[in-house]
Amino acid sequence: MIENIRVSPSCACGVLFAVADGLSGHIGGGKASKIATESLLGFYRDKSVGSEHDSVGTEAQNLIDLQKAIFEIHMRISALSDQVDQYKYLGTTLSVFLVCNMLGLIGHVGDSRIYLLRDGHLVPLTHDDTVAQLSVEMGFMEDEQALHHPLRHALTQALGQGVDEVQTKAVRLEPGDIFLLCTDGLYDMVSENEILLLLKTEARQSTVCDLLVERALINGGKDDVTVVVVEFPRPNSRT
Repeated sequence: MIENIRVSPSCACGVLFAVADGLSGHIGGGKASKIATESLLGFYRDKSVGSEHDSVGTEAQNLIDLQKAIFEIHMRISALSDQVDQYKYLGTTLSVFLVCNMLGLIGHVGDSRIYLLRDGHLVPLTHDDTVAQLSVEMGFMEDEQALHHPLRHALTQALGQGVDEVQTKAVRLEPGDIFLLCTDGLYDMVSENEILLLLKTEARQSTVCDLLVERALINGGKDDVTVVVVEFPRPNSRT
C-alpha cells in the first residue's frame, strides 16, 4: 500500500493512519494484518477518541483508549490462533497514527515504524520490538551491529503472539511536519539518509510514496513494502 496525504494540523479527531505487517513465513500473515486494520477501523468508528478540549487529562485518556484497542485486537487475533490449528502462528505488527486536535497519537507493536521529519531532521517515534533492538537497549550490541544482525527481525512481541506492552506517545503537531509510516520492507532496503532526502525534496509530490517503494525495489527489496506519508502543510503552502 502506498499513500501520500495532506492534513490540516488543527483538524479535530477524524484522521486515522496505520500500517500492519503480517508475520512472514507463516500461514495467515495477511489475515492477521487484515484483522488488525479492520478491527482498528471498527474501534475508530464506534468510539469517539478525543474531545474538543485539549488537555493533559484528555491526552492521557486518548492514549489509554488507543492502548486498550490495540490490546483488544491482539486478543482477537490470539483467540483465532488458539482455535484454528493452521493459524497457530498468526501474528502481525501494527503502527497507528491518529490525528486529534493538534496532537498526533501513536500506538505501536512490532517492527514497522513511524518517523517524523521536522526542521530537516528525521526522527524515529517508535522503537522496534526485536531481539536485536533489545540487545542494544541492554548494552549487549551497538546500533550499527543491530542494523545487519540476523535477529534484527526476530520479534519480541506481535499482535496474536504475545504483547506485554503497547508503545504509546503523543506528539504536538506543527505546520510543516511530515510523518512516515512504513514496514520493514522499506527501511531494510532504503537508508534513513535516503529516506530523509526523498521526503525533504519530494514530500509535497503525490509520487513520493511511489518513489520510496521504487527505491526499495531498486536496492534489492523482495519483501512487501507499505508506505504512508502524512504532511501537515504550512499556511499558504501550495497543494
